[in-house]
Amino acid sequence: MKKLVAGAALAGACLALLCGCNDSSMPGKVLGMYKVVGQSTSNTCGLGAPSPWTFDVQLSQQGTTLYWSWLDGSPLLSGPLGSGSAASLKSSGTLNADSTDAGLGPCNLERDADLEVALASGSPPPSFGGTIGYAFQASGGSDCRDQLTASGGMFDALPCAVSYTVSATRQ
Repeated sequence: MKKLVAGAALAGACLALLCGCNDSSMPGKVLGMYKVVGQSTSNTCGLGAPSPWTFDVQLSQQGTTLYWSWLDGSPLLSGPLGSGSAASLKSSGTLNADSTDAGLGPCNLERDADLEVALASGSPPPSFGGTIGYAFQASGGSDCRDQLTASGGMFDALPCAVSYTVSATRQ
């Protein structure tokens, strides 16, 4: 149960859950709100990542740049729209995974997110599909062995990755 609760907390921080937002925070032309359903394709982390994973996002477009809002107050993701209305959105961050100062030492985890989005044709696009992937690894100098399930932590292995295929419909 501890692993599931801790995994859900980390997944919540990393996978971005629902919250209110208004259109004025999006640059360019707002494309709309989309209901997204993700199906897990792999999880080498052992985290309690949901499948299916259902959430809402807001998209906008300014010129040839696509913007993605998780609707949780986190920074917008953006990336260039290529041919066929496809975009690659990436972000990186570092999370401190230690809940206390006890243990082996500081465990800072690098988290890389990669969203690949293919918008359907139409203005605004009625749907999109793609993939969402998260990769976790210990930052240089971090000792994260206490975060492994063998030591009572929430990760089966580090480095590790979680990935989804997603489909979305405009609301």
